[in-house]
Amino acid sequence: MRAFKAATLTDLHESLCDKLVHAKMGELDLVTSVDVQIHDTMSQADSMEWDFDLKSMWLTKQRWSMMVRQYLEPEAVDTWLRKCVSGIGLKGRGIAVLRTKEVRPRGGAHVGNRETRRWGSCMLSLSYKAVPAPTITLHSRTSYLGYIGALDLSVAWMAARYLAKDLDVPVESFRFIWYNEALQWHNFKSLAWMLNNRDEEKRKRFRHLMLKHEDKLSADELVYVMSTPGLSMSRQWIQKVIDEDRRGDTYGDMSYNTYRRIRRRYHTEVRGYEFAQRFEGWSYHTKGPQRGEQKEFFKAYLPLASVDVRDCDFSAIRLPLDRSFGEVYDGGDDDEDIEEEED
Repeated sequence: MRAFKAATLTDLHESLCDKLVHAKMGELDLVTSVDVQIHDTMSQADSMEWDFDLKSMWLTKQRWSMMVRQYLEPEAVDTWLRKCVSGIGLKGRGIAVLRTKEVRPRGGAHVGNRETRRWGSCMLSLSYKAVPAPTITLHSRTSYLGYIGALDLSVAWMAARYLAKDLDVPVESFRFIWYNEALQWHNFKSLAWMLNNRDEEKRKRFRHLMLKHEDKLSADELVYVMSTPGLSMSRQWIQKVIDEDRRGDTYGDMSYNTYRRIRRRYHTEVRGYEFAQRFEGWSYHTKGPQRGEQKEFFKAYLPLASVDVRDCDFSAIRLPLDRSFGEVYDGGDDDEDIEEEED
């Protein structure tokens, strides 16, 4: 068991990402071609202060809505809030647990698409206790830091926000504990944290290490990158993108949709929309009577809008933040037709 601690939830996420990215081989429990992992961790933030823009991880508000619908049942959330507020409050004993929904496996039907969540849901439960301090605890099977893991933390933060509203205290007064069986860094899906990092100096540093040709890196920089699997393999993936750009490969030429999505996001969010438009193109049927004919046209992504997590809530499961206490909202549904993303 390895322990990590930070002053705020924002600081905790940043420090865990840093740990995974800069960890040496001996500090990691698993290294593969697509990710690196640290197992059996307990992390604590003294305050649930959480400053997060979904755009910074190349995520959308629709992806937030999908996450909420995937993991939370409105009746279960409402019952949990009642128990926390009426049964425990700010001084009572007991620990109220909210179990998440079982998220179904997905994918695996096509070449290059591996089945996701085949071992079970990523987030398993949330709990609340009042003593010795109001605390939200998240138990996770796994989480991809620097990417979808920020939404996992946002779900926990939002649950605390609802509780804080009903208890009439600031959400920043809550403490956060995270039991995680496998912290993961995905070598291309987590690139957004590096390349669009909120800290200008870190962002410049990562862009230098990831995007520059090796001739532009010093000997010390090359040695450091090669000694840190997270950095090394993330660099390999983004250099693969750069090589494809030099060749003029279009989005239609790509067969692995998850990787294609990251390339499209990188182009628009880092290089700019006009640059991304250079790589628009058709995919073609590869077999059958339509072999060689146009199949699907892949356009450049439009720039993402900034979405402050404070502008989100649980409306996707009919529980808006401004509901009356104990009331399950029976309003309209929020089932946007959006692109599936792995977690």
